[in-house]
Amino acid sequence: MITGAIQGFCFNVATFFARRKIEKTVLFLNLFVFFLSLNNLQSWMIDKGFVSSHGFWENFIIPWYVLIVPMYYAFLISYLEIEKRRWTFVWISGGLFFLEFLVRTWVTYRVYQNQWEMDRLANYNILEDSITLSYSLFLFFKAYRIIYHYQGLQSPVLSFDDLKWLRRFMTMGGLVFILWILAIFFNLTDLIQQPYSYYPLRLGSSILIYWVGYQAFFHYVILKDRIVLRGVIRNRDAKNDPKSGHRTKESGRSHKEEIAFAKIEDFVQEEQRYLDPYLSLERLSKEMGSNASSVSKLINTYSEGNFSDFINKFRVQEAKRLLSGQDYNAYTIVAIGLECGFNSKSTFYTAFKKFTGETPTQYRANHS
Repeated sequence: MITGAIQGFCFNVATFFARRKIEKTVLFLNLFVFFLSLNNLQSWMIDKGFVSSHGFWENFIIPWYVLIVPMYYAFLISYLEIEKRRWTFVWISGGLFFLEFLVRTWVTYRVYQNQWEMDRLANYNILEDSITLSYSLFLFFKAYRIIYHYQGLQSPVLSFDDLKWLRRFMTMGGLVFILWILAIFFNLTDLIQQPYSYYPLRLGSSILIYWVGYQAFFHYVILKDRIVLRGVIRNRDAKNDPKSGHRTKESGRSHKEEIAFAKIEDFVQEEQRYLDPYLSLERLSKEMGSNASSVSKLINTYSEGNFSDFINKFRVQEAKRLLSGQDYNAYTIVAIGLECGFNSKSTFYTAFKKFTGETPTQYRANHS
């Protein structure tokens, strides 16, 4: 728990210093990690006896967990840019937090003054847990509907992000909710006493701090870079670029075939079709008004490889231009690769190394 909490706080410090401007998306993400870390830190301090073992503070807990899921939900709708009234749930969640804080203070004080039995506080803990769990599940399922039924969304982010990493997070979040429900069940039935009933939940939330914090920040930075790079790449006049040198095996071939291949090469370059990560031989053939076997034969004959190599050479050429330009030093290498048409970091690095003999990182260091 303490490792996850410290890691969460380090993430908060690192991301705030890494950004010149703290956007709302980054703010909500940091608040999510911050409240999750505070909750784990508080639990660890209580378990280790750092909180006073007698009196009022022995049973007083600040309900940080009320704010965890609402901050994630606010991050999600801010990241996707799909809802302007994102502050509604933030204010409702803040109100619920302060209400639970005040009620817990009052109940704990009455118990401390021996006006109520300790059972009252135990029952209140279960009630507060149940209310918070219900509210958190409500927001969790709202987030679930957004991520898994996003086809109807009008979000510009969907042209840059397929949301697969968010689906993985929802799966992990669902497991944490199951652990939370089990903790409440154990408390109700006395099968496992506190604080042991909460240990699996604390461990799961610690793992969640690491995963969602770094994954979400990583994807957000790439998203911001890709938005800018897309405008730079696609607004550039590709017609004036020098040919990438695909036509290398022309001897002994018909002039008619050479012209047909030249049309394919010019079309891919001038229309920047290589920027489409889903471009296939069949789709290109249809766009050229030909069949896949004819286009494949021309590419295999007049270029230095198959269809995949033919397209990737254009992508690598574009990536080299960006990696060697000082104006693009601030943009992540992964964002450059994705905007040049590669569908993943691994395919980008593999193709780049194949055609240049260097990794993108090495190329940027040697040529920028």
